[in-house]
Amino acid sequence: MNYFKQLKMAVLDPGNGAGGALDRNNRIAVFAFAILPGLSPNFNSFILLASMLWGAYSLATGRLALNLSRSDRLVAIGMSIYPLVMIASIFINPPYSEELDWILRLLPFFSIWLVLPRMRQSPDGRLVPLFIVGAGIGMIVTFVFSLLQIMFLMSRAEAGTSNAALLGIIGVLFGGIALLNVQSPRSVEQRIAILGYAAGLGCVLLSGTRSAWLVIPVHILIFIWFFRKRGFHLSLRSLAITGSLLFVGLVALGSGPVFHRIQELQENLTSVERTDGEITSLSARFALYKGALSAISKDPLTGYGPQNRMASVLAELPENIRPQLSFTHVHNGFLTAGIDAGVFGIAALSLMLLTPVIGAWRKEAGPGRDLAIALALLLFSSYVITGSFGIMFNQKALDPIFAYMVALICTDRGSIRFAPVVRS
Repeated sequence: MNYFKQLKMAVLDPGNGAGGALDRNNRIAVFAFAILPGLSPNFNSFILLASMLWGAYSLATGRLALNLSRSDRLVAIGMSIYPLVMIASIFINPPYSEELDWILRLLPFFSIWLVLPRMRQSPDGRLVPLFIVGAGIGMIVTFVFSLLQIMFLMSRAEAGTSNAALLGIIGVLFGGIALLNVQSPRSVEQRIAILGYAAGLGCVLLSGTRSAWLVIPVHILIFIWFFRKRGFHLSLRSLAITGSLLFVGLVALGSGPVFHRIQELQENLTSVERTDGEITSLSARFALYKGALSAISKDPLTGYGPQNRMASVLAELPENIRPQLSFTHVHNGFLTAGIDAGVFGIAALSLMLLTPVIGAWRKEAGPGRDLAIALALLLFSSYVITGSFGIMFNQKALDPIFAYMVALICTDRGSIRFAPVVRS
């Protein structure tokens, strides 16, 4: 418990003067943002919006300067091209009755211009370790919540996300982020790292999100690269305790939801060969992909606008299956962008997905650069793989998470050495 008292002080310490108060507010925001995704994603949107409003006010009044490097500007422009392309597509393609709603949904992607100058007011190397610890703690709490849901309420856990697929994406991403803290010299932070990763995998299993399962081996390759390059300090005692808990937890979880989802996939594969018109999760995706590709081929340059997304896809499908496809996207982020804004939408989306990797790669060489690259690769792979089979963007939780993490990745210089959150 002594560690958590020290952690509380590390987050809430008021510091000295106006700069110290701003640093404290940054620490609170970053720590809360890391904890909350699986518990209440709406609060992540609120944190990002509040940071944007404060940033806009501070820049307008001169309290902060838009002190962005050439690399920062490259990342910020890459982030901004996607929403600008989508906004152009909205106005090119009538009707215009919902344009304001769609524009408001795109605002998080402009946030780096306003949030990054605020983050830069904290000392280098302070916010990223705090985010990693917060991710581990958040995953542990989210896993307990998910386990209770499976035991008493649901067949697939959702935690506080209201969407099982969303929990799977958050679990694999934030569990992976948590594991990066194995490099901490503090044994408590090592345990939080391993338990946070195990909890993230537990959330993935309990949510039954099959696309998130595909991310796990890719993340393992990222961990092998990162830890071989940087090394880590893991005591045998920590390994024995956390390893035992991980083994017991995975054995306990390895039967129910996982086997059920595998069996469901097998049944879906069998049903694809039938011609009785039954729509399953898998056949619905095939139908959506077919309709999307057909629609894109007819208008590859400007697309149809996000407000006409599903209408344009369903128009390409047989009339008898349209009522059974009540979706808001086509379960593939790239095809969704193509429907919304044609090849320009796909190109803008691809560039935006690469911005965290670009921002990390362009840092000066050093341990801070390695950590930033690891975070960027975890973020990029999680969104690309899960988004190729389900949700990617245009979602109240995933948009703020991506935008906020891109700003966080850009925050520190590459030469910054990793330090534990609680140093004494």
